[in-house]
Amino acid sequence: MSTSARLMVLMSPEERAALDVKARALGVSAGEIVRRAVQAFEIGSEEEAAELRILIDAFNELHPETLRIADECHRKVVEALVPSSTRETAARRRKTEAARS
Repeated sequence: MSTSARLMVLMSPEERAALDVKARALGVSAGEIVRRAVQAFEIGSEEEAAELRILIDAFNELHPETLRIADECHRKVVEALVPSSTRETAARRRKTEAARS
């Protein structure tokens, strides 16, 4: 039988409550949840971190264009669904409000 070592971990009341909820849900102790977390934790390699940075850079480069396309599609859907007389009325209202400002 291996010996055990005691570890004191400081955490917020919210973190402790979350730990207790997880332990109760699994029917194990809070200590067992911590032990399982330690076993599951893996420190990534620098190679993995570099790959993630490349993916994040690609996302950041593509995201604005993706949002622009989504906005354009949304505008086209609205145009297709809203009768033209309603769009014209709304456009006149916006022009009138802009002129007042």
